[in-house]
Amino acid sequence: MKRLWTVISILAVANLLALGGLVGWLQTSGRLNGDRMQRLRELFAPTLTQEKARSDEAQAKAAETARIAEESAKALRPPINAADRLELSAQGEEVRRQQLASLEKQVELLRASLARDSAEIARSRDQLMQDQEAFEAMRKRVLEQEGSAQFKKTLTTLQDLKPDQAKKALREMIAMTPAPTGSASTITSGIDLVVSYLNSMDSRSRVKIMNEFIQEDPKLAADLLERLRTRGISFRAPEVSAK
Repeated sequence: MKRLWTVISILAVANLLALGGLVGWLQTSGRLNGDRMQRLRELFAPTLTQEKARSDEAQAKAAETARIAEESAKALRPPINAADRLELSAQGEEVRRQQLASLEKQVELLRASLARDSAEIARSRDQLMQDQEAFEAMRKRVLEQEGSAQFKKTLTTLQDLKPDQAKKALREMIAMTPAPTGSASTITSGIDLVVSYLNSMDSRSRVKIMNEFIQEDPKLAADLLERLRTRGISFRAPEVSAK
């Protein structure tokens, strides 16, 4: 234990001598004097908390000084008299008037642009409707022309067939629902299509084919004859004469 204290004492004396040597060197080298020693004592005397509080206080004083200076500067400015107030008010009113005029002009321009666009849309819509009507009229004419031509071709073919063969073809047409006549035709069923062909045939061909129907299916033959009788009363379909 005595030996430990001896070692500690030696180390303490050595540190003290080293510190003294450092201070002596700083003094002899011109790096340390009484003023610097005083500043060092003042620097390390307060705690960090005290240092922060002192800094905050200094900043608050600076802000207060600036506020007082600003208020003093405002107090030194001359007050605005009535004439100046009127002039400033007039200037502000003129600025507002110009802004309002600019807005009104922009609104008028937008209205004019909208009117032009609306007129253009109306013209385009009218033109589209006219084009559609012209297209539909042309389409109807083409379908009517093609339908009439095809009707005549089929009618001629049926009349050139043997009666039993023509009857078989017409029976197949009766079974077709809807009738394959195209959207432009008023014929909607197969039996109406057969009646149209029978109605357009010359009487000799029609009689021969009806005889075939009578021999095979009298009830159907009677229905066809009744439809032929009432055709001009209740039904009218586009036909082409075989003449």
